[in-house]
Amino acid sequence: MSTNARKSVAMSGRQAAAGAGDQIRNAWTAAKEAIRTKNGQYFVLAVQFLLSFLSLLYLKGVIKLAYYSMFYKLDIPDENRGKYCFLVSLACIFFGAVMLFTRRQIVTRIAIMCSMPFYLPIIMFNYKHLVLLVPLGIMVVITYLASGTSEGPKTIFGAVFLMIYVIGVFMFLTVQNILQPATQETVIERGVTPGGSYRYSIVQVLDQGDGNTYVAVEPNDADVEYSHSKWYAKGFRQEIYRERPLAKGFKAEWSTQTRAEITKELITKNPSTVFVLNADQMKQLSLNVGYAKDYEIGKLSRTQRHKLGYGSNKDAIDSKLAWLFRVTLMDPDYTVTLDFDKMVELGLNPTYELRLSRMTDDQLAALGVPEENEVLKVGKKVVFRQYVAVLERRFSPENRDLSAFLDTNEEPEVHPEGVEIPVKETTTVSTTGTTAETTDETTTTVTEAQQVLW
Repeated sequence: MSTNARKSVAMSGRQAAAGAGDQIRNAWTAAKEAIRTKNGQYFVLAVQFLLSFLSLLYLKGVIKLAYYSMFYKLDIPDENRGKYCFLVSLACIFFGAVMLFTRRQIVTRIAIMCSMPFYLPIIMFNYKHLVLLVPLGIMVVITYLASGTSEGPKTIFGAVFLMIYVIGVFMFLTVQNILQPATQETVIERGVTPGGSYRYSIVQVLDQGDGNTYVAVEPNDADVEYSHSKWYAKGFRQEIYRERPLAKGFKAEWSTQTRAEITKELITKNPSTVFVLNADQMKQLSLNVGYAKDYEIGKLSRTQRHKLGYGSNKDAIDSKLAWLFRVTLMDPDYTVTLDFDKMVELGLNPTYELRLSRMTDDQLAALGVPEENEVLKVGKKVVFRQYVAVLERRFSPENRDLSAFLDTNEEPEVHPEGVEIPVKETTTVSTTGTTAETTDETTTTVTEAQQVLW
């Protein structure tokens, strides 16, 4: 191609680019002119109103994150910290842009103000995870200061929220210090059971007595896992065995047993072994069919009585407002018969006692007892069976300890060597005739392990 031809092609390319740039500028100018019109302003307001509802989605996410922060422990692997920070920053940029664009909408203003108290648990429990707090903190400051709320109320609310943060942190640290045990605990072993169903820890405790060693177990399937992080559930940890006094050589071994083997062992040990089934377990075994129970209305709550259309003539409120509640006054010992569905509707939580010897293997499987069960032995003594834990619902959500949010999110280090066992000094006095001789001897007392029924 000749030089003139190349110049001609370059010139035409520049002209095309300039034409495209002019078209973009003209379109942008036309858009601004259209927005300045009354119809254009109405359109923008409609878009802002619709987009403001996305701030409710952000509020929901903040509340969920606050709940997770209290009842779960966040773990971000080192190799995923960059990815986690990028995703959090991306979410903050998106919702921050939406809330800045719709900052004068009432929905956005309410969402910004309502989310402020929920940042407190996020900060308290995740203060070590800067990849979460830094982008979230920047967005919180920008959206709050730039929100469409008037300066007066914004200043007042800001002072109130700051006071809530200071008082909340102070009270939390104070309660933690008060509840902190006066004993020294050392974790000598921590791990996951061979089957992966549970996490366990073996802890040595030094107290004012002779000390002790205990085993704690928690489920390994209640966590919330993502591709970039994992939230470890709190509130399910239960102590299943304690041995006193403190002694070296504590051996805890996990093994597996079949469902049939454990059933045979439990029945052989106690033929009258009984398990109490809840409403869900009764449904699984079809024991709810034909189930009924008598209740005296005086032993029901006022709300439960009113749902049945009855009031107690011994209740001052029922007696005076029976016409308003539209209930019939009866004696407190008046008995009503409730079937299974009615009991569940009233929140009475029906139960059923069923002997293990009368349960079939298929029924046990239907109740969630696995074919292979994990079993923990200390020495030769069985102290934990997955079989029993499932039937007794020991790790079910309704048995979760909701005060677990007071626990620290830091895992203590493991010291396999344990602690040095204190030596108790005793004095032995021997007397021969009129001569008394005193000698000091060092003795260690070992008592039998605490009996735990599983």
